[in-house]
Amino acid sequence: MKKLFVLAAVLLAVSAISASAQDFIVECRSGGLNFANYTDSGFANSSGNVTAPGCTGTIGSRYSGTNLYFGPTRYAQFSFTPSVSGWYQIDLAWPSTAGQISTAVNLYTGAAVGSSTDIWGNTNAPDGIIATGTMNMYYVNANVWNTFTTAQLTAGTTYKVGIYGGYKTPYTGGVTPDDTLANRVAAGAVKFSVVPEPGSLLALGSGLIGMAGMLLRRKA
Repeated sequence: MKKLFVLAAVLLAVSAISASAQDFIVECRSGGLNFANYTDSGFANSSGNVTAPGCTGTIGSRYSGTNLYFGPTRYAQFSFTPSVSGWYQIDLAWPSTAGQISTAVNLYTGAAVGSSTDIWGNTNAPDGIIATGTMNMYYVNANVWNTFTTAQLTAGTTYKVGIYGGYKTPYTGGVTPDDTLANRVAAGAVKFSVVPEPGSLLALGSGLIGMAGMLLRRKA
């Protein structure tokens, strides 16, 4: 039984190290991880911390103004240039302070303020959009990682995740208008994580089991 516990401990520890080594986190405040990869327009400092796993947790966050609609020209942007091509999961984390119920989130390769029109009818939307959608940041799911999308990224290409107040007022689409805080947007952190291919997972598992077996034989 003791050997089984040792085996389980080794597998969990090495798997956790492997997963964390493939995460790239961008935070929105000075002193945060990869802060050089963050930029925004029209945002201000907030004391609300982001304490999702891996975040600095003590540097605060950023937010846009209230009472006015801004759209794509008032944005927060987190960028990442992978060194290895493959599938990546993209997660967002935000503070527990008030945010927008339907925050617009885009993954793109072009300019943050571009020449396209987004799915909500806003002009000046980002160019080169790959994925688009909304995330609820209004006092829910704060300080944890929330998955936005999974996408295939190419090494050497810079990808950007941008957020802004997406819905015009009044909104005439099929989603309830977000009038709760007049399109205030909260910016925290974005995480890009490698999604291992099934073959890689099998090889990793076999290697870990072999390593654990050697340790157990030495203890016997």
